[in-house]
Amino acid sequence: MKCTLSKEELKFEWLMFDFDNTLVDFHESSRLAFDQCFIDYELEQKSDYYKIYNAINAKIWKNFEDKKITAVDIREQRFTLFLKEIGLVHLDGLAFNARYLDNLIKFTTVRPEVKEMLVKLKSNYKLSIITNGLKEVQRPRIEKCGLTKLFDSIIVSDEIGVAKPDVAFFDFALNTLDQSIDKSKVLVIGDSIHSDIKGANASGLKSCFIKSNKDQAVKADIVIDDVLELPSILDDIYVPVDCGWYDYLEIYAMRKNKVEIHYVESNTHNKIITQILDLQTKNKEEFVILSDGKRIRLDKVKQINLVD
Repeated sequence: MKCTLSKEELKFEWLMFDFDNTLVDFHESSRLAFDQCFIDYELEQKSDYYKIYNAINAKIWKNFEDKKITAVDIREQRFTLFLKEIGLVHLDGLAFNARYLDNLIKFTTVRPEVKEMLVKLKSNYKLSIITNGLKEVQRPRIEKCGLTKLFDSIIVSDEIGVAKPDVAFFDFALNTLDQSIDKSKVLVIGDSIHSDIKGANASGLKSCFIKSNKDQAVKADIVIDDVLELPSILDDIYVPVDCGWYDYLEIYAMRKNKVEIHYVESNTHNKIITQILDLQTKNKEEFVILSDGKRIRLDKVKQINLVD
């Protein structure tokens, strides 16, 4: 986790979220949708097929974002090229693409913790989804996740004829609210260096990068590993932990083992060797109580190691 902004600069009014691999796990839903296509077509699937398709699809989308092809070309080309690559030229690539999109809607899910985070953020910020995607699939996927009503605006590249990182996309997004909000009060959150971060930077907007690779170098104002870390940077909104993590901490509290706790405080990573005495709930926030009297909020605890 990294933040280069001051407390004053962190006083945002509008949060613009990318959708895929930011709010939902696109990698998982895409793989499931792809696998289901082979079941639907009653075709044998080899282990390297998805890797082959993924490489073709990534190149197609890069060409689209670079304005070399259109959204129509995406629909027509990606599975046509894939099916040709694996020797199934008798199949219609456009029809295969349509089946994949139907399956993608079916397999898209959102983590409950992400939805809870958005509900809390909505009380303090204007929220938007900014997504590069096809119009017949993006809004149905967002609706299936129960997210539509949480957002003040949803911008889909295929609907407006321009995609991230084009400045025109962000200019369009900035005009989707009834009220005027200064650019300095807008934060773009996404997982793509090319479309989200470079696009935000070119548009004069602050950016938050969700990194999937520790070695990724990026010019972003905020860098986090998971979108759930965002509230702790913005305004310290408590994000409920899952039951499994709570039970795990409760075991250490009962056993009074000596442990090494890694946690985040004031946007910096810290560690302490101590004993967990108890877990406490106060004002709907949960805390771990340590042997020295220190109290750490559960969503700020990132890792615990047993000390021999």
